[in-house]
Amino acid sequence: MGDDASPFSDGDLVLLGPDLPHTWLSSVRSDTQPGNPPRQRLVASVLQFEPGLLAPTALPELAQAGAVMAAAGRGLRIVGRTAGGIAELLQRMHGADPHTQLAALVLIIGLWLKHPEDLLPICSRPAGAASGPARRRVEAVLQWMQQHLRDELRVADAARLAHVSPAAFSRWFTREVGKPFTVHLNDLRHVAACLALRETERPVAWVAMDCGYLSASHFNEQFRRRAGCSPRDYRRQVRRGVEPGLVAQVPGVRS
Repeated sequence: MGDDASPFSDGDLVLLGPDLPHTWLSSVRSDTQPGNPPRQRLVASVLQFEPGLLAPTALPELAQAGAVMAAAGRGLRIVGRTAGGIAELLQRMHGADPHTQLAALVLIIGLWLKHPEDLLPICSRPAGAASGPARRRVEAVLQWMQQHLRDELRVADAARLAHVSPAAFSRWFTREVGKPFTVHLNDLRHVAACLALRETERPVAWVAMDCGYLSASHFNEQFRRRAGCSPRDYRRQVRRGVEPGLVAQVPGVRS
């Protein structure tokens, strides 16, 4: 999402403002080795509404929610009591008539305003103003990076997808995504490695190779800088039911 690359899990709830690039992907390949849990299809519940609904002239009672929508330009992670209340309302909206859905939306907005401490920013900066063809160029590069994490990704190839010169690509990518190309690539690889360590029993060396790291030692070094522990320790913590925490964003980390 924007300049953030983090693993997600069941029950996560977010509020996204307009034009904020985002995707939820599982990059771990199906694993048929004995002892590994079966793969399950990922399902998301999505509620979309026009920001103009919160304009002061539309519903004056909800005018204060405009500040929440402005903050949602960075993406907001919804936690605590607010997350539970909104999840319940979203369930009620499934299959309900339009008037009931609108009423539930008003209740959801009321929860934002009642518990602002439960709305946590995700990205380091708001969404850019790119739209149309410019946004599609960004999306094409990000999808290409996600689909080829195990390969050697060259700036020249990324620049060709973005239709900019290799010399201008780094400045263009940083402006549009919020971080340098190499940093974002390493963040994506780290998230993929976290998922593989959580969801499979594959050896650490295999995870390193499949996520595009040059060697096991390079993988261990990069993983420690982001997670604060080794890949093996990360897996042990997950197996014990201890959540290691969110992926750390490490500006300036290079491969």
